[in-house]
Amino acid sequence: MKVCFICPEYPEGPHGGIGSMVQIISRELVHLGHQVRVIGVYPKNYPAPDHENDLGVEVWRLREKRGKFGWILPYMQQFRIIKKWSEKGEIEIIEAPDSRGWIAFWSKLTVPVILRAHGSNTYFSNILGTHLNFLTSIIEKKSYQRADYLASVSHYTAKITKELFKLFKDFVVIHNGIEIPRIDDRLIRDPNTAIFSGSLNKKKGIFELIEGALLLLNANTQIVLKIFGKDTLDQAGGSVKETLIKLIPEEFKNNIVFEGHVSRKILIEEYKKCTLAIFPSYAEAFAIAPLESMVCGCPTIYTTMGSGPELIQDGEDGLLINPADPKEIADAIKRILRDPDFAIKIGNEGRKKVIEYFSKELMVKNSLEFYQKCIMDFQSKIGSKEKDRRNER
Repeated sequence: MKVCFICPEYPEGPHGGIGSMVQIISRELVHLGHQVRVIGVYPKNYPAPDHENDLGVEVWRLREKRGKFGWILPYMQQFRIIKKWSEKGEIEIIEAPDSRGWIAFWSKLTVPVILRAHGSNTYFSNILGTHLNFLTSIIEKKSYQRADYLASVSHYTAKITKELFKLFKDFVVIHNGIEIPRIDDRLIRDPNTAIFSGSLNKKKGIFELIEGALLLLNANTQIVLKIFGKDTLDQAGGSVKETLIKLIPEEFKNNIVFEGHVSRKILIEEYKKCTLAIFPSYAEAFAIAPLESMVCGCPTIYTTMGSGPELIQDGEDGLLINPADPKEIADAIKRILRDPDFAIKIGNEGRKKVIEYFSKELMVKNSLEFYQKCIMDFQSKIGSKEKDRRNER
């Protein structure tokens, strides 16, 4: 099969869950003998080449121009390239993420276009109750209207997205999957060490996490919180990281440490060593980070909101917390720190669950089956239209 992904954050540069997922699925497809192309529009200073071969995955990065609407020309260029590939038979199916409306104004192509719901800007804005740019909302809706077929990374995201955009098409749910690393049975974890990974913004619950960590430190509970993730800008254009640093008293500066953006490989090694990982998100589609911590046998604390309960059964293979409650966050951390047997139990059960239900192999198998059905259905519809046209003559 010849697959084309649209991705505006393909690693190794700064990326989120979409970039991670596209890289994982692309590499596995190539490993299975399929052909994969990835194309996207990137900032001018994105630290990655314009074209590269990533373990057999061909990646193209088109650069934004200067100015507020500098994305428009490369957006149009991206469509022209993809249209050419489809007409020459170099791709058989296209998949795009639902954020930013990448396929909103595309004309019909000779191959099917899938939109996979990872959580659009409209989706997150609705959940968080924040203001959304009107143009963004319009083009994301247009993108859903243009798509030939729909997939979603979680049942929750499918449900909310269908309601938001008043869609009549059904979603096929394919949960994200990850690589399964080996774990050394003799591994000794660093004591009292917690990890957070994710972009530094309010959506990820980072402010409440730091408040919860300070509650523990002020109560003389020993903990080191290591924060991994790229900095973002707040509504006033200031650094979120700098704002967070100002919240930390001087005596606790060595207990709450900002590690910056690192590769997935480094994060996996960190998950293998730490006492616990925590992701108090307000809104997710189906996050990669908690999957990666769980598969490393790391006791994982996640959110009761969104798709959190689709991943973790509270108290069995992890813990779920209300991200708006710093005390609940602190209590969950303290429970793991003070009960090593419980920590080992939920760490082991979390790893088993990811291996059974959320491996990259299962995600790719389900995706390939979906792609094949889409291609067959699309070709059948084209054949029917051709037949109708001949009959009209």
